[in-house]
Amino acid sequence: MLIRIERDYSVSGDRYPQFSTNFPLALQPYVSVKDWNVFIHTLNKKLCIAFCPWTFGNLLDIFLSIITLYASEFVFGSVHRKRIANIEAYVVEFARQHDLLVASLRNMGFLNIVFHTKENVARSTTLHSFQESVENQSVQSMPSALTTTPSNLSTISQNPSAGLNEWTNSIL
Repeated sequence: MLIRIERDYSVSGDRYPQFSTNFPLALQPYVSVKDWNVFIHTLNKKLCIAFCPWTFGNLLDIFLSIITLYASEFVFGSVHRKRIANIEAYVVEFARQHDLLVASLRNMGFLNIVFHTKENVARSTTLHSFQESVENQSVQSMPSALTTTPSNLSTISQNPSAGLNEWTNSIL
């Protein structure tokens, strides 16, 4: 079963993504209300810090990028990208602790969080689990626009790693 948490535009508008703090009843067998509130409030705080252009790290990134003609991002990386990677790791860890799968926030465009119960794992190829990211040291998932149809489900079930390897994300 897919459980989708929508983005909440009433808190910050378009400035940075924030997710609805309402507890979805479909998650009740997996997550307690207290755990959910801690998770979603922490996630929203992390997103605010990551996307706010006026934080020290983001201002330093902008300054260094302008001075070095964006060579600094290739040499040192970006504070923003590291923060986004930490946010995705936080969401994946939460899902793993509660025996759920989760779709990549970047692939979803930070528009929603999609949790998936492990009941029908073979049918879903848009989600990744904690084990895949540990084995490959990067998050692997397929774009959210792709869905599993009956015609390609049989080829994916015969060779499940072929579908994932074709759509791997680049390392942050």
